[in-house]
Amino acid sequence: MILFYLFISIIAGCTIIKSPLLGLFFYAILLYSCHLKGGSLLFKSVLTLTAAASALTYFNEDIVLDEHILTDVVIEDYKYYTDSLHYIVSNNGRTYELYDGAGNARLDIGSTCRGRMQVTIPQEQRNFIKKNAHESLKINELAGRIYLNDTAELECEPGSLTYSQKFSNIRHAYMSKVLNASVYDYKFDILTLSIGNKNYISPDFFDSLQKLGIYHLYVISGTHVAFLSGVIFGVLKYFRLPLNIIKIIIIISLIFFLFLNFFSPSVLRAVFMGVLLLVCSFFKKKPYLAIISLSALIQILINPYVIYHAGFQLSYVTTYFILLTRPLFMHYSSIIQLVLITVISELSTLVIVLIHFNEISISGLLLNIVFVPVFSFIIFPSVIIFNLLIFLHFPPTINELYHLLFSLMKSCIYLISDAFKHRISVKNLSGTTIIILLFLTYRLTVNVLQFKAKKIIVCIMIFITVLVVNHQHLNTEFTLTMVDVGQGDAFVIQDHKNYKTVLIDTGGAYKHDDSTINLSDKTLLPYLKEQGIDFIDLLIISHLDLDHSGEVINILEKKEVGNIIMNTQDIKFNEWVMQLSPEQQSLIVDSRRFSEFSVGDIHFENFLHESEPLDSNEQSVVLKAHLNHFSILFTGDAGLRTEEELMSLYNLKSDILKVGHHGSDTSSGERFIDEVSPEISLISAGVNNRYGHPHDSVVETLEPSRIISTNAKGMVEFKINHDTICIRAKFSEYGEECLKKDIKKEPESRP
Repeated sequence: MILFYLFISIIAGCTIIKSPLLGLFFYAILLYSCHLKGGSLLFKSVLTLTAAASALTYFNEDIVLDEHILTDVVIEDYKYYTDSLHYIVSNNGRTYELYDGAGNARLDIGSTCRGRMQVTIPQEQRNFIKKNAHESLKINELAGRIYLNDTAELECEPGSLTYSQKFSNIRHAYMSKVLNASVYDYKFDILTLSIGNKNYISPDFFDSLQKLGIYHLYVISGTHVAFLSGVIFGVLKYFRLPLNIIKIIIIISLIFFLFLNFFSPSVLRAVFMGVLLLVCSFFKKKPYLAIISLSALIQILINPYVIYHAGFQLSYVTTYFILLTRPLFMHYSSIIQLVLITVISELSTLVIVLIHFNEISISGLLLNIVFVPVFSFIIFPSVIIFNLLIFLHFPPTINELYHLLFSLMKSCIYLISDAFKHRISVKNLSGTTIIILLFLTYRLTVNVLQFKAKKIIVCIMIFITVLVVNHQHLNTEFTLTMVDVGQGDAFVIQDHKNYKTVLIDTGGAYKHDDSTINLSDKTLLPYLKEQGIDFIDLLIISHLDLDHSGEVINILEKKEVGNIIMNTQDIKFNEWVMQLSPEQQSLIVDSRRFSEFSVGDIHFENFLHESEPLDSNEQSVVLKAHLNHFSILFTGDAGLRTEEELMSLYNLKSDILKVGHHGSDTSSGERFIDEVSPEISLISAGVNNRYGHPHDSVVETLEPSRIISTNAKGMVEFKINHDTICIRAKFSEYGEECLKKDIKKEPESRP
């Protein structure tokens, strides 16, 4: 128990840095449990000091990630993708990922390569979302990434191989053997299931696995290690080898398997526990709790940041839950035990999944009960048999059989994942909510294992109620969010009373260098998910320039949308609309049909104007949104000509102005700004954009108002309640600021 308590004290300490309330809760549970076990005052003091030291360590831990130039690197290992091969390299004890743009010649492991190599660091997160590229690098023990047009430009010479590099070569030889064994794509699944190369999982299949909640079956973990050990044991037992000899062979096999997987954290945990359990069995001891805790502590010593990794947390929460509840299910038959372990795995990780992924599965438990046996008794055995056959004899008939098996499995997964909605987005959990849900999941797990139906129903109802309460926005009627999408526009308006969401523009089409992830997958969509938004009631496209509409298709594929309002007379419309499916096209409504419309309590005035036929910017949809006592004017990229026309037709006075064309001097004329007379001016522009937006002359014109731009402040949220608006910016030095409007001086009411 000592190691277990030390582990929990570290958890409490590092959690305090992220959430003081939650960290103190873990600390209180730790001391209470220690008290029940009769822990001495000295031991409690040691645990307190460990928690404090852990908190101080994580608070002060600051690995400097800077962009710099390298002149030489050593090739340590390969990074595999379905269509390319990149590298893991090192320099002075620091590790980097090196991407080869050409992908022609393969550099040998152990080689020292010289040349000019720019190390790049991912941009700091500029939106209020959890994904943090800097922390991701630290978790993966990387100091940066290097992008080269062609590694052939480097001068490389072979070097003596270290032990890890020799294992990397063995791993590469094995992977080449598998890849050359078949022309069918199932070979990528074999590699994923054999050595955990997740880069071979296609984005579509990854999404399907996540929808069904069975992604963990495709990632090397304790399940795979246990099955591998069982197969080796069964085969050697058949040949009547002595039990101790079998155990030694299994230990050697697991250690070799660990090296092949390049010390993957999940494999390290499973192999470490398996090896220690086998070693202890020689002495007739089974200190499960100590072994699990020791494996966790060793991983933390190797890489302190692994404690924040979702996989690390999911693995240990599941393992501890199964271990601590063993007395409740060990008397059942093997089949029932398998089902109950699956149930425990699902229930015990509910809160972790909600914290990291902001979603709850409707079908995950049932589908795991179905797929765990399928993988255990069909897929895993077939993977082991395949690995044996490619080194013996692999006939064409077997190749076709494997192609059929994996094609059938993947078709079933795709079919089920598309059949209905499997997951519901959940708003970010507060510390109090997490504490309540942790207690509920513990009680729910115990009640399930004891088959107490009434208590199970009560726990589920309370769980749902807590999530519903957490979804509420107390003292906030509306939220207006300017999403930082770089050089582009994307605004989210939420009506919290009526649970309505309006999205105005989507940002531009953009693919990152190191992946095919769309811009909205890195910015807008994670924000919507963390707000618990699955349905967009109205999508408004101001005009069809890419920086405003480039992510529409991706949004339509990832989220349900009620209607799309846009100017169908836009010169780019006929070409653009052909990209949409007939079902998506049916959502489009011509903006010129309405002079005003409402979504819940969000009211819009539509400022119709004569558009220049050959200019998409001047064809922008111009709207004035009313959120209780506050008004916001959205102008798209409308230029000076349109501004002049609008002044002659409408009352433009607004509290907030979305500045036209990202602050370009082609918009925001002095007379127009005087007419609008905004208190707050919003500019959505990219950091160091090549256009120089916002232009100095525009900033000078807007100066009587408060200017807030994404290139300086990142994402900005405006929370509106009656006559008060509170402003929160990602990079604000003042925190949240609240302003009160004098509604007695409010201008002429909206129509």
